[in-house]
Amino acid sequence: MADDNKPLKYIRYAIGEIVLVVIGILIALSINNWNENRKSKIMADEVYTNLLISLEQDAIEAQRIKGLLTKSLETHKKLIFGEADTYATEMNPHELDTLIGDILLGVWSFFPKTGVYDLITSNNSLDLLQSKKIKSLLINLYDFQYKRYENVDAILDNKYHYHLAPIIRKKMGFTGGLLAETEFDKNIHMDPILFHKHYNELVAECRDVYDVLFTGTQYLVKIEASIHELTQLIKEELKN
Repeated sequence: MADDNKPLKYIRYAIGEIVLVVIGILIALSINNWNENRKSKIMADEVYTNLLISLEQDAIEAQRIKGLLTKSLETHKKLIFGEADTYATEMNPHELDTLIGDILLGVWSFFPKTGVYDLITSNNSLDLLQSKKIKSLLINLYDFQYKRYENVDAILDNKYHYHLAPIIRKKMGFTGGLLAETEFDKNIHMDPILFHKHYNELVAECRDVYDVLFTGTQYLVKIEASIHELTQLIKEELKN
């Protein structure tokens, strides 16, 4: 009977060995998966952190440029909808300098920092991000909103350099330089006589620029909102 039970014992032993091997493999796989998930989480957090820094810098710059464009937009409106006599005859040279300087603030452009996004998309690091909403918002911001603003800004830049600026500089004799801190430095002051002479041309060009300037400003408002939403979502992901 003992000999008859040997095959059964061998079978039980073999099954036990197989079970132990399977359990060992499953444990090893679990540990490996845990390590891989941990590495992916660390890499994702690094991507989130770099994106957050880049977006926060963009938010500051977008707000600054939006402020300059808004100021220029308000001045355009005063010229377009104001009475010609008020600006052509009642403003002193200093006020005229300020007026023209504020008009020229509209030439400032917003240049987003796309280096981090370009890097993570080129090496497929975007796949590390688990949040579908964040990925969707990132693609919308960088591949649509930024590019849409860039197109409008190019049109605005063309209108300033080839239509508005020639009237201000060549016909009115006003010369100044854009500065990072003071926004605009007047080198040669506005000539009231030349301003009065070419006032109607200036207003006509401001009217032509106004719609594009308004559109660019509104795009920056939407960009700011998108950046704010993204930064809040990224901060939540980093907390988790």
